[in-house]
Amino acid sequence: MSSSRASSGSPLGSIVSSDNLLFDYPEADVILRSCDSFEFRVLKLYVVDSSPILGEKVLVSPGPPSNATAITSHSESEVDASPLPVIQLPEAGAIIFSLLSHIFPVPHILPATMEQTMELLSVAQKYKMDVVLTRIRCHIAQQDPPFVQEDTAFQVYSLAQRYGLRDEALQAARSTLTFSSFSIKALEDKLDMMPGAVLHELWKYRERVKSNLTLDFRGFRTSQVQSLLGDSTCQSLTASRIPTWLDRYIEAIQRNPSMFDLTKFYVAWSSHVQSQGDQGRSGCTSCARIPHNTINAFWAALRAVVYGDMAKADSDLLIVQEWAGSENHAVSSRQPPSLLKYSNMSNADVILQSADHVNFRVHKSVLVASSPFFADMFSLPQPQNDEAIDGLPVVHLSEDAEVLNCLISMLYPVSPEIPDTNDNILALISACQKYDMVAVQTSLRSEVSHRGLLAPKGVEAFRVHAVACRKRLHPEMATTARLTLDYPLTFEYLGEALRSFEGQALRDLVNFHQGYSDRLNLTIQWFSDYRIGPSRIWVGCPAPVPSHHSSQPENNPGPPAWLLYLLGRLKPQSAMQTLNPSSFRKEYSRVLQDHVNEKDCHFCMKVHTLHGEGFCAQVERDMVSAQNTQYPFLKVFNKSKRTSLLSSISSS
Repeated sequence: MSSSRASSGSPLGSIVSSDNLLFDYPEADVILRSCDSFEFRVLKLYVVDSSPILGEKVLVSPGPPSNATAITSHSESEVDASPLPVIQLPEAGAIIFSLLSHIFPVPHILPATMEQTMELLSVAQKYKMDVVLTRIRCHIAQQDPPFVQEDTAFQVYSLAQRYGLRDEALQAARSTLTFSSFSIKALEDKLDMMPGAVLHELWKYRERVKSNLTLDFRGFRTSQVQSLLGDSTCQSLTASRIPTWLDRYIEAIQRNPSMFDLTKFYVAWSSHVQSQGDQGRSGCTSCARIPHNTINAFWAALRAVVYGDMAKADSDLLIVQEWAGSENHAVSSRQPPSLLKYSNMSNADVILQSADHVNFRVHKSVLVASSPFFADMFSLPQPQNDEAIDGLPVVHLSEDAEVLNCLISMLYPVSPEIPDTNDNILALISACQKYDMVAVQTSLRSEVSHRGLLAPKGVEAFRVHAVACRKRLHPEMATTARLTLDYPLTFEYLGEALRSFEGQALRDLVNFHQGYSDRLNLTIQWFSDYRIGPSRIWVGCPAPVPSHHSSQPENNPGPPAWLLYLLGRLKPQSAMQTLNPSSFRKEYSRVLQDHVNEKDCHFCMKVHTLHGEGFCAQVERDMVSAQNTQYPFLKVFNKSKRTSLLSSISSS
């Protein structure tokens, strides 16, 4: 290979330095230049035949294009050397090198990393190189170990979504079905690989497969399994006359597709055959005599059903568009509010234009006094061709009209306007942060707190937390993270709200929930200790103690059953609604009253009268303390970015 580089620098790596491939043909008639200035002298014919898009670029001009660099062939033997046209490509040299190795009749070479390989596929797809794309995929399929396997499936799926590769996304999604546990907490170490929208699409794919299996296994059990096994004499049969162990194995697959594994099937079969039967008999001789050809036929039929249900789910898997893009579209398509109190201040000398094209006439002096950002911007020399309306300079901002109206109300001595939605409140706080309006942001947060705003509940708490994380609003991140502690952090509960998350933010929230759970469990253990813990005041209740406490000494039987039930409700893993500091006292009163009424327990009523208030207060304090687990903040907003932001606004 003899690609060259237009400027000096470090070599691209082992791929470019390979000597088994030549792209520097003596009869080369075009040069492909990478974004990192590597140059590849190739024949137009191959480029035109492989890609209609690149072919169009090459054939624009048969000679050196007027808008491209002309480079003389490096062959010293040519006296009348003609300059070669240069086609500038946006891809790196490593990607172009590998792409050319799959275009020309030479040994194929893949990039060094998984991400580069996925980028290579996306480039071939972008340039509509259908034949080349097939060659690359065939080359990848021959790799050992396989490119997509359980260890790499999650990463491949994430990269395939990023690069818009549907085939690879489907292949990787199928491989994730082998994960024995697929929950947000179980995937903690993988969550930062992809945004929540992509993860949500993967979870929906898994749920579609499970739903398809549930439907199709009903008929599979009653028809195919019975006909394959015949009249079984197994000691335990279902109503459909198939062995119970086999029915349970099929049911396990529909609950968790990772159970679809021949080894796991044989383990289930072997366990049944060797299990202790009724009246001391050893194992099931009937199932032990099932012929291997029958087992093979059953497995083939089962595989056909499972693969068929995967194929049904494949058709609905989406390549997710960037969440930020869809959010921006929603902002731009939103109608500006009809009533804007502060869009036309008297004697204004500058116009702030919102993202939805509403003009706000304000005063530079007010902006400068409130914001070092605007002070810096107005101190810069302004281009003479700057846009102006009625002689006033125009500054384009990314906030919409409602947010900008509220922001201006915070700058003037007027009644502050606060948005009526959580998203716009966060957008307003974010605008203060972006424009370095520290005093305004502090005042705004106080006003929001005073009015009891930004207190979402249920799924909305998760979505608002995700938005706060995207905007890097630390106090709101911590506050909303604590609000989510009252609800389960699961795929099923979050639903569409998962799409709002960045991967790192979701992983941080999982860690926060786990830290809270650990601290709360320690608190519950302390309160449940009837020897030295706060619950010792309740020891002496005459009501029966739960059976799992029956080993305690008779003279110290432990806390009463109603209290153990109540403390169990504090656990985040509780099957019932988890109690929180604000709901504990009400539930305590209800459970205690039920106990007193049912058992006529004067002892617990007396303890409550003497110590109940202090006991509840201590539980609430310790729960709040557990909630104060430090939240793992994302990277702080980098004020050094102010210069680039300033430039972007000035240029717009």
